[in-house]
Formats: sequence, C-alpha cells, structure tokens
Amino acid sequence: MKFRFELTPFLDHIDHIDHIDHSGDTGGSDASSAGPQPAGPLLALLGAIRATGSLQRAALSVGLSYRHAWGTIRQWETLLDRSVVSMQRGKGAELTRFGEDLLAAEARIRETVEPVIETAATDFHQYLGNAMGSRAQVRFSGRPDATIDVMRQSLTHAETTVSLDTVFCGAVDGLICLHERQAELAGFHVSPIHQPGTRLHTAFRPWLKPSDVRLIRLAWRDQGLMVAPAMTTAVRSVKDLVSRRVRFINRERSSSTRALFDQVVASEGAYPEQISGYENYAMSNRQVGEAIQQGHADAGFGLRSTADALGLGFVPLTREAYYLALRNSDRDAAWVADLLDLLASDRVAGRIGAIPGYQPESSLRLMPLHEALPW
Repeated sequence: MKFRFELTPFLDHIDHIDHIDHSGDTGGSDASSAGPQPAGPLLALLGAIRATGSLQRAALSVGLSYRHAWGTIRQWETLLDRSVVSMQRGKGAELTRFGEDLLAAEARIRETVEPVIETAATDFHQYLGNAMGSRAQVRFSGRPDATIDVMRQSLTHAETTVSLDTVFCGAVDGLICLHERQAELAGFHVSPIHQPGTRLHTAFRPWLKPSDVRLIRLAWRDQGLMVAPAMTTAVRSVKDLVSRRVRFINRERSSSTRALFDQVVASEGAYPEQISGYENYAMSNRQVGEAIQQGHADAGFGLRSTADALGLGFVPLTREAYYLALRNSDRDAAWVADLLDLLASDRVAGRIGAIPGYQPESSLRLMPLHEALPW
C-alpha cells in the first residue's frame, strides 16, 4: 500500500490575503461574494506565464483552455482588486509586480512547509509500516552504548516482530521512564566495583526492585586510562597519575563515568586532590579523548574503543556491564522472546565483539537482580 503526501492541497487553501476588501462590487463575475477560492490553479498559471511569456502557451502547459485560463486570471484580479498579468497586443503576457510577489510568496511557503511535510510523510510511513507488519514498537530510554546501535541496526534488517524507538538520557532517568511505563526497556552500565553503598547503588536502588524488574546483560566493555602516545610508558596505573604529575582531564561531576573513576581511584588507595587536572573536565568520552589527542591533557578516563579510534594508548582499569532492564510483567511477552533470540544470535554477538574493548555476554538471558548485579 502506497501513500503520497502532496504540498499542492495545502497551497490550494492559501485562500485569501489580509486586508483584501471583499465588500465592494467590482462587476463581472461575482467572485468576491463566492468566498475564498483555491489558489493552486492561479499560481501554476502565473508560473507558466513567466516561463513562456504567452497566456496561450501557459494555458496549454497547465492543461487549461485559453478561455478557462483567461477566466481564472480575471476572477482573481477581481477578487484581489489588482492586476496580476499584463497583456499587450504583439508582446504576449508578463506578470505584474504583484503577480511576481504572489509567486515569490508561494516559493517562500514551499521552502518552509515542504521539509515539514516530507518529515511527517517519513514518520507516517514508518509507523504505518510497523502497524501493518504487526511489529511491536518497543520504547527504549537510558544510557547510550555501542551495543544499542548494533541492536537497533539488527532489528531494522531482521525478520522480527520488534521495532525500537530510542531516547537517550541518564541511567536513572531511563529507569524512571521504565517505572512510569514511558518505556519498555531501560539501559545502564554497572561495574563490579560498584559494591553496596556506593553512589551508583544508592541512585539505582529505588528503581531496581527485585519484584518489579528483570535484566538482560548485553555485553562487557573495558574502561581505563586513555593516554597520549608520548606518555604510554610513563602512565600504567592510577598511581602514575599521582606520582608523575600527569595532566589529567576528567568527566563532568554528574556523569556515571566520573562516579566509576572515583571508585577506581578509591580502590587504588589514592585521593582525587593528588591528581593534577582532576577538576578539569569534558562533557563526553569523545571530548576527553580529543583533548588528549590535541595535547591539552596527557591522560583521561574512558573507553578502549575511543582510544583506538583516536590513536591513543590505553590502560585497562575495570570493566562495565551494559544492562537492559524490563518490567517483570513483560517477561513473557512475545517481543521479549524475539529480542532475546536476536541478541543471542551469532551475528549480533559477532558485531558486538568486533567493537574494540567489547565482549558480548556469553549466556544471554533474562536475569533476576541478585544474579546480575554486584549488590
């Protein structure tokens, strides 16, 4: 089934221009009393007149008889109380200044409206296709991760009943969306270093209740020190950040990566104030890596995949698991079984394993919280 969105019907209802006085009788046909008239035929005709310089040729090009074309122009000139076409014997036809202004207004409207209509048409066809194909649209909210890109692309090309609508946000915000039924999946990272009582555990605990939630552990990823190539022999651990006065760049205070680094520092028996540049930060993993690449810092905490992409050294310090949380009440839903089958496939596992620093979960399944998390 094919649907088309057209701009012409929209333009056909640009029916009047402000400040036109319809109260007077200008004679001829009673156009002014007939109310608003579709503007599409006039605008097409004016464009053809400008292109051909002839009313007769313009009428033929838009599929009107000469008489109908002339009547359309006269009707609109009466309605607007001004000329839109100038005709002189032996010189053909040309647009008046007002006629040119009408075409300019139409072009301006097209520039504004057409992108909006095209976007709406794309969205409509997507949602229609999902509905007609009986695809269950699963809403995802939570932390971005390379595995989500793999999952989304795999769902797009696989013969499955599931489609994914993603909204990236903070981990806690994603869990709140799951709790409030604004999403069916929530994504977040947890490292084994996040033991009970840590900042992350405290933040997650209200939204991760054993009776309410089941987890899918999708993959593990390496987190560590991204290091400038010239400093790879000097920086091999957190203690080297302290003893060698290396210029460090951190993540913002509210980020989960910053919380993880703080846990790593504490586990190594170090203190943040001993690290030069600890209070300097960037707003993303990529920005940390680029600051090191550009010589603004010597080291930062982040992902092996980013370090490899930017040609930096990497010192692994810990691992994080990426989890998908879903409501316990959904665990027997058909879309959950289809999603698990897809994620457990060799194709998806191979694509995740090809990402530097990532390892797919070897026994992918629904897990209760006490089995999945370090608390």
